[in-house]
Amino acid sequence: MKKFYLALVALMATFAVACNNCGSKCADEDKYVVILSLDAFRHDLPSFYNTPTLDSIANVGVYSKVMPCFPSNTFSNHYSMATGLHPDHHGIVNNSFYAKDLGLSYSIGNDEARVNPDFYKGEPIWHTVERQGLTAHVYTWVGVEAPYEGGFPTNYILYDVNRSRKELADSVLAALCNPNVEEIPNLTMWYFDEPDAVEHRYSPTSDETRVVMEDIDSILAYFMREVRKSPVYDKLNFIITGDHGMTELNPEKYYNIYPLIPGEAQHYFNANPLTLEPAADRVQAVYEILKAHEEEGHYEVWLRDEIPAEHHYGTFSERIYPIVLLPEIGWKVVYHEKEGWGTPRPKQSSHGFDPSEPDMQIAFYACGPAFKKGYTHDVTFRNLNDHLIITHILGIEPAPNNDCVWKDVKGLFRK
Repeated sequence: MKKFYLALVALMATFAVACNNCGSKCADEDKYVVILSLDAFRHDLPSFYNTPTLDSIANVGVYSKVMPCFPSNTFSNHYSMATGLHPDHHGIVNNSFYAKDLGLSYSIGNDEARVNPDFYKGEPIWHTVERQGLTAHVYTWVGVEAPYEGGFPTNYILYDVNRSRKELADSVLAALCNPNVEEIPNLTMWYFDEPDAVEHRYSPTSDETRVVMEDIDSILAYFMREVRKSPVYDKLNFIITGDHGMTELNPEKYYNIYPLIPGEAQHYFNANPLTLEPAADRVQAVYEILKAHEEEGHYEVWLRDEIPAEHHYGTFSERIYPIVLLPEIGWKVVYHEKEGWGTPRPKQSSHGFDPSEPDMQIAFYACGPAFKKGYTHDVTFRNLNDHLIITHILGIEPAPNNDCVWKDVKGLFRK
């Protein structure tokens, strides 16, 4: 096993030499980006486990901590990564929500909603790429199953819980190693639904999460070895990142707001953040009751129009209820008439908390001809900037009206 890891390090070093030799000559040649998202890839997970592939990528490329968008949940952040927009601007305002503008509900498990393009605002990166004459392959990424302006990327695969990580890696490899160079996608996006699921059940620091993370790292070792067969290998830029972090909950850190406002919420979502809609003439009164119990309940509560500016949330009034409540990190706050409903069990974990909390932040690894070598970035940037990173490498214009910030990511790149 040790020989294997040493060989892997040598392999990655060879890759770095190829990248460095490319230099500015890449400017007039085709560019390629391969981005993998690991769900709930908390920034410090590799430090807990044996992940030699990720360690090697950091040695020959760049590493950064990344902040999710608000709310720090899967669907809202994956579509932010695709569009360069905050959830409040692209319309996927949480994993589940009711859209008054459409008269429809959206949720992860609602197949009909997920394929409805009316839910999705903003231009996804795969369309940005193809609109400017390049090609994109998208594998199981949020939003790809809904046609944008009536179309789909050149190739795409829908999420399938029965598809193994190895099978998905092989699908990506088949595209990248195609001997017909004209058919190799300029942008490849793929997604693993772990370590999110195992962390939810067993916490980020558990034997169960270790098994999953080390399996993911072994799949990455296989992938990085096999992708060397690609005819454009020395032009490939690899990114491995995620959508949000994860933090452990505690059965003692539980608070039910229902006794404070019994029956007041006509509509609500028991999620992070918790959102409620009382009767229109009761919104202010309900808000003031909840505000008076903030310290006791370990949460912050806002009227939708008064959410702090750093969260970039609250203007999409047809999809966000009038009252928004965000629990303190590690706390479970619910609205339910049954006391004790939803109490977390020991080691159960969750996300959706303030994106500035370290446990919510994400790892970003990248290597290839566009990136510096052995560099740790000094800015914790928002993950919506993945859109800008991709367009910069491919030499195309970002989608209009994106929320990206160039100064936050420019230090990742070689001059």
